[in-house]
Amino acid sequence: MYYSVELFGLLLRRHRENKRLSREYLAELCDISDRCISNIERGKSDPKLSTVLKLCRECDIDVGKLSELKAEEVYSRTVKM
Repeated sequence: MYYSVELFGLLLRRHRENKRLSREYLAELCDISDRCISNIERGKSDPKLSTVLKLCRECDIDVGKLSELKAEEVYSRTVKM
């Protein structure tokens, strides 16, 4: 599976905020640090697949569509994943 780390970070942040989850709470749900989530959201970290799957599950992101990410979809306000 190929995906852009930067685009995934933006998508993660959008979904996390839409679900009204704090970074701290999401980190607790996924058993990672809130700093790790911050780094992922800023595109500064390339998480392990297991972490990506946990984050997607908690934020309702369709993991099957990650390889299809396009910048226009992430930046738009109507991302459907």
